[in-house]
Amino acid sequence: MSSPAHLQHIGNSIREMRQLRKLTQSQLAEAAALRQATIADIEAGKQNFEINSLVRIASALNCYLDINLTPVE
Repeated sequence: MSSPAHLQHIGNSIREMRQLRKLTQSQLAEAAALRQATIADIEAGKQNFEINSLVRIASALNCYLDINLTPVE
């Protein structure tokens, strides 16, 4: 089970990269072959997702998928 804080952190990172690339949620969804509502839910930290979806989003954003495990204090 994912922590809401973890999901929100990932969602924020995706939103920031999407906005940096000047893409709408719909454009990102189309490029990643996902629904726009799925992108919106992930960005809002409301939805668990499969790693495959995260890989597709990273590919659509033309960025590396860099997962760091950092202790929470």
